[in-house]
Amino acid sequence: MPSILITGVSSGIGRACAELFTKRGWEVTGTVRDPSSPDDRLASQGVRLEALDLSVAGSATALGERVLERYGCPDVVLNNAGIVQFGPLETYPADDLERIFRINVFSQMELIRTLVPAMRERRSGVVANVTSLGGTLVFPFFAGYNATKWALEGLSEGLWHELKPFGIRVKAIEPGFVETTIWGKALPGAGEDPSGPEPYLPFMRAMIAFEAGIKERTAPAEAAVQVYDAIADDSDRLRYPVAAYARALVAARRLLGGQSEMRLFHRRWMGPDSDKV
Repeated sequence: MPSILITGVSSGIGRACAELFTKRGWEVTGTVRDPSSPDDRLASQGVRLEALDLSVAGSATALGERVLERYGCPDVVLNNAGIVQFGPLETYPADDLERIFRINVFSQMELIRTLVPAMRERRSGVVANVTSLGGTLVFPFFAGYNATKWALEGLSEGLWHELKPFGIRVKAIEPGFVETTIWGKALPGAGEDPSGPEPYLPFMRAMIAFEAGIKERTAPAEAAVQVYDAIADDSDRLRYPVAAYARALVAARRLLGGQSEMRLFHRRWMGPDSDKV
């Protein structure tokens, strides 16, 4: 029976993946911040829950060591957990930026470093990193978050080279627009105005309106199927755009070039007056 370790299974894509892999006969270990939470039903579905707080340095290393000791080396590690920030980069304290990099990048690297030696000795395994559509292009006011996803893209490509000789496949999974709560946690609520320096506010409002106008979003369960297919792909392909708009926007960047795509979307994202300031 194949096995997978998935970080961040409390909700969204992570939870949907945990449920799907379990239904398809995999041994699934999933991480949550509090595995004793009474409203989490994953355990009753057969998912082995482990505590993990990615904001704490060393926690991912401890998790990896615990998993190796209790269950052996998983066939797949799916680095899914992460957080989002919204706002002008200049408004974020250094501690907040360090925290998002700790959660979205450094702790993911810790977990990989802990598990890879066992995969390398076994000469098989999959390291799958959930990056983002925002790991191939950058959305205004998500620069800090997108920077972490670009970092994961670079990490994934480097690992693709390093681990290929040992039979370990590396996958960078790039979700587009998925119907999850992660965006609601980062963006102002309905009717609320964004906070930030006044010169940015018109453009922040335009970006929020753009995001709110996206009605076609992929359900987590559907996105999980695409993630499953990417992991099951035994080729050496690295990047997998999944969910709404991801393939189209990645293809547009390839066709138009990065600079042209930036110009094309700038006014769409920032509003028609963005070039007049």
